[in-house]
Amino acid sequence: MFTDWELKNATKEKPDVYFNVRKEGLKWSDGEKFKPIEDVVFTYQYILNKEPSEFSVWKDYEKIEEASNGWDVHIKLTKTVGTWDSSILGSVPILPKHKWEGVDYNNYSPMRENEEGPVGTGPGKLTQFNPNVSMQVTFRRDYIENTYALNSLKWIKDHKSLIHGGPFLDGVKFTVYGGTSPMTQAFLNGKIDTHYGSVDAAQIRKVKKDDKKSLVKGYDSGFSYYGFNCRRAPLDDVAFRQAMAFMFDDRYWITSLMGGHVIKGDYVQSPGYRAVRPETVHGGELLTDPQTNAFDFRSAGGKKPDIEGVRKFLTDGNVVSGPGTYVGKDFTGTFSGVKASRSSAKYEYTFGSVKSKVLADANVSVDKEIRIDGQTVPEMMGGNAITIFIDPPSEKPNEAKAIERWKENLLQVGIPVRTEPIEFNTMTGLVYQQEDFDIYPMGWTGISAYGTSIETFFHSRNTGDDHQEFAYNSTGYGVAGGSADDLIEDAYTETDPKARNKKWSKAIERIYLDMPYMVQDYAKYRWPMNTSKFGGVLTNIVDPAHVNWDAEYSNIYSKENIDN
Repeated sequence: MFTDWELKNATKEKPDVYFNVRKEGLKWSDGEKFKPIEDVVFTYQYILNKEPSEFSVWKDYEKIEEASNGWDVHIKLTKTVGTWDSSILGSVPILPKHKWEGVDYNNYSPMRENEEGPVGTGPGKLTQFNPNVSMQVTFRRDYIENTYALNSLKWIKDHKSLIHGGPFLDGVKFTVYGGTSPMTQAFLNGKIDTHYGSVDAAQIRKVKKDDKKSLVKGYDSGFSYYGFNCRRAPLDDVAFRQAMAFMFDDRYWITSLMGGHVIKGDYVQSPGYRAVRPETVHGGELLTDPQTNAFDFRSAGGKKPDIEGVRKFLTDGNVVSGPGTYVGKDFTGTFSGVKASRSSAKYEYTFGSVKSKVLADANVSVDKEIRIDGQTVPEMMGGNAITIFIDPPSEKPNEAKAIERWKENLLQVGIPVRTEPIEFNTMTGLVYQQEDFDIYPMGWTGISAYGTSIETFFHSRNTGDDHQEFAYNSTGYGVAGGSADDLIEDAYTETDPKARNKKWSKAIERIYLDMPYMVQDYAKYRWPMNTSKFGGVLTNIVDPAHVNWDAEYSNIYSKENIDN
């Protein structure tokens, strides 16, 4: 929709963005003519006035107006935003003024107010909407007939993987299922042509045996992780969190429980979005360089944890930061040379006789209990052991097994921990609204390819400690337990892409060492598709059924309609 753009006064505190809007060939899906400058200025002003969502783009600009210097539109930024082009120009859904003027978005339902759903300039119309059962999107004839302005884009025509002129489908019907298993079974039985997400590992062999179906390889758009509450002692110590991470048996999780269908986690950035990952920036090997494996499971042999090694790590006051040998494993230091927030442990750790009930009643052998500045963990935490939330084992049995082994390993070290099954919605409330937890399992999808999710998850201003809004930085990192605030801010305001990637990678390495998150894995996406009926599927992209679904539906075609 925007044909040209420029950042001016980039070195000033509040830079300016100027851009031009496509004048011809656009109309709203209800038939109304698109008014280029009027509709665009209205949209940005509406968002600025209403301030929807905590992390919407309105926080990044303070003024929108028709330009008077040869450009169409002028935006005054509130601060320097390194990704101004994608975040300011690329992430705002343009609203039709004739529909939204005077409307309070909190009390307005486009699905209810319009017969064919939300009015937009895109290719789809929502022609059926029963969210408990099914929905249907049909594509506009001017798109299908290739006469609409937005499917005549040169960059698509020049792209080696994309087919110019899509969407080529009449529409897409979405059917709602009560769970993953019935959804996958419907695909296997031929009732649906594809489904959201990746095929469960147990079903991969069945799909491979069917010559009418295929698995489309893709990358995870996020990661699974365990979050530590950095506000709570002793979890506010980098050294203690690192020691706990040593005891998570990643080999058991990756190989035994997940059958190799996930990738061992390290950085808080998906390998699918590799441009800001440290290995890419510094010319290393993705996922395999020694710098990415500082916190591998520490074993004394096989699955037996290195109890004495981890105890010595703590009593010596060590922190994995610069080059060194940590519990028998060499670490060459980070790619960027950045170090952890601390060079030594925050507390003095010792080990003595077993006092805590959790350790005395453990089903594993425990001969010593940790002391933190002379206190046991329950004495430091108000009488409680460290609690690890887990999803109900009936829903995620493999996760429960992995955490149970982690717990047993920690108990053998002498760290009192317990698990607590908890429903997902209850867990998210405790974690992101109340910040009332010790450790929790969770995952993110759809993170930023440019690194800006790092600011959302780990900058101290997003911890929720001083307001009642959703705390994306649930761990409190930056407020306690270490900080990468300065590195994040430096990266966030950098406008040069190569320099910005380098700065984000440095922030990522600091976070990796400080460990507010222990990243568990990245999924190996295996998206199911009826390839006997449909072609044009894009492979080896990030999350093809979610964050890049728009690219897929614009490229997919029915093989019945192709003249071979």
